[in-house]
Amino acid sequence: MTKTINTRLLAGTIVAILFVALPAGATSPGVPQVNLAIAQPSGDAKTGQADTQTTPAPDTVDLAALYYYARNGEAERVEAETRRLERKFPGFAPPADLYAPDAGGHVDETTLWQLYERDDYAGIEQEISRIAASHPGWEPSEDFRSKLERRKLRFAMTRANEAKDFVTVIRLGAKLDPAQETEIDLLWMMLDAYRANDMQEGLTAVYRGILFRTAEKAFSDELVLTTLQKAMEDIPAADLRAAIRALSADPELALSMRSLSLDLMRRELGDFASGVAGAPQPGPEVIAAVRTAAETTQAPEDLALMGWYMLKIEQPDQAANFFQRMLQKKVTPEAVRGMTLSLSHQSKDEEAYTFVTAHLDVLSGEDTFLLDQLSFPFKGEGKTDIDERVVTRYSEAIQKTESSDHARLIGWYAYNSRQFEPARAWFAKAFQWTAEADSLKGLALTLTRLGEKKALAELREKYGEAYQTVFAELKSAAEPRERSGKSVSAPAGVQAGYLSRLQKKDYGGCVSELRRLESKTALRPDAQVAKGWCLLGLNHLAEARQAFTVGLAGGGGKADDAAYGLGLTLLRANLTDDAEALLMQHSLTPLRDRELRAELLWQRARAAFDQKQYRVTLEALNARLQIMPEAVGISQMRAWSHYHLGNLAQSRAIFAQLNQVMADPANTRGIAAINERMGVSQ
Repeated sequence: MTKTINTRLLAGTIVAILFVALPAGATSPGVPQVNLAIAQPSGDAKTGQADTQTTPAPDTVDLAALYYYARNGEAERVEAETRRLERKFPGFAPPADLYAPDAGGHVDETTLWQLYERDDYAGIEQEISRIAASHPGWEPSEDFRSKLERRKLRFAMTRANEAKDFVTVIRLGAKLDPAQETEIDLLWMMLDAYRANDMQEGLTAVYRGILFRTAEKAFSDELVLTTLQKAMEDIPAADLRAAIRALSADPELALSMRSLSLDLMRRELGDFASGVAGAPQPGPEVIAAVRTAAETTQAPEDLALMGWYMLKIEQPDQAANFFQRMLQKKVTPEAVRGMTLSLSHQSKDEEAYTFVTAHLDVLSGEDTFLLDQLSFPFKGEGKTDIDERVVTRYSEAIQKTESSDHARLIGWYAYNSRQFEPARAWFAKAFQWTAEADSLKGLALTLTRLGEKKALAELREKYGEAYQTVFAELKSAAEPRERSGKSVSAPAGVQAGYLSRLQKKDYGGCVSELRRLESKTALRPDAQVAKGWCLLGLNHLAEARQAFTVGLAGGGGKADDAAYGLGLTLLRANLTDDAEALLMQHSLTPLRDRELRAELLWQRARAAFDQKQYRVTLEALNARLQIMPEAVGISQMRAWSHYHLGNLAQSRAIFAQLNQVMADPANTRGIAAINERMGVSQ
């Protein structure tokens, strides 16, 4: 075992040299790009020498857990608790009566442990209050407190993970140290959450923490192997090879990792096919191995890999064969996309269009893909054989992706078939999304055909100087020929995909859509504000601040959304001075202004309380009370501030009043502490 741990530690040192970061912007469709640049693990923590000064002996509270474990015959826990007390109280020796029938004079925590096993956290708080009232000055043992916090964390993370509430998983898991955590299933939950939200830095940190850690924290070979299998979905093949090469310093693990050979070949083929930057063309042995797997098992994943690879090397006829086999097993969006592109690459555009329109129901979430495929009939002159479903679905896809190019294309189709009202709406949308001369020309021509002289004059006044050529060409523009066309409706107010995802709290998907849009054109101010909200939902505070700042400068968002979002971001980052400056510079609605100011004052009160500046705490809380009612937790801080300042009667009155409103164990404990200090009998 020692040999295994030492070679694992050596591997961590090597891999820092081996791993090479991918260039910024490299992407792999369907696979988040991750640079698994694993740093050298830190060495063992230095053990400090025991303090030689006299330290107080443990009291009954300190000894409570020790007696509890002894009474229940839990020898290992007795030993662990003894070691803890030896560290805390140098020279400590277990009491002579440790195993006596009624030893210790300690507070019995049996009921707490029973509630603990049932995950009854509300019951635990009530029981702590009951015991504290009977034993002034008592607190639950350190062992119980630490285990309770840990169990609550596991319970909450597991429940959020099962509900696929990945944002909550990430928030809760922020307390975990990937390099120190001993329960690997919690780290695997974090991997799932980071993957769902396309958070590559988080993925990198967790993989690094699992695979390369200090000697005493190393996971078993089996768990490392399982983690590497998970990494096949997230990590580029070059980085995976470097990791496996480094980990192979352990002969036993190297033997186990041979089972990953085919998976790694699949990843290499996938990286090349999807255009991962720097991914080399796979060698013949890799192609042969994946092809054999595809033809032997007919697994959709392997068939798809071979199909995309054949498209990449410009052999669309072979690609079509692989995608056809996929379709025979099950009609999936990937199979439909692959077959459509295979036909298009063979210049069979009409056939590709017919195929994709026959599978519109399968492609409900494929708006970006559908744009180019459904635009085919709108590009040709005189085409009228367009199914009404196609027009509707094409219109929806345009609005969800906010594609100005396709909005302009459907605008010209409507214009040339003399459907001027919908043409006007589509040209206006196209110009709103991206200000381009051709969209403005279409809008101006449409207004001319509609006889909207006033609207045309306003358009000329607003854009005439910047687009002189557009307006100069209006007089010579020919009327569209009389011809029929499939009826086109004006934009129906379908919400952009990123806004729908924002409403559903799919923050990772929202950011991904906006980044795809941003790669084609600069985001409008209102889109920047939406991006800020999505980034704030992921707690990416620096990026959210930048997005809100850009949106605010461009006048984006509804009313004061940008300033409000920026204020919340600053406060979440504890930048109270910046938040206060923002409130001075920008006017918000009264409600939002009060909300931000109340949060600002609350943060200042908490900071002062932590620094034991209790008068400053009360000043901030008093100022906050002028603009916003107090929640129970805030009033409890007010009561404790008075307690520390010696205002015991006032503190007791606040706790008592809170207890009348809502029975809270924290209030009971506060009253008990005040009574003890005042010498009042229970």
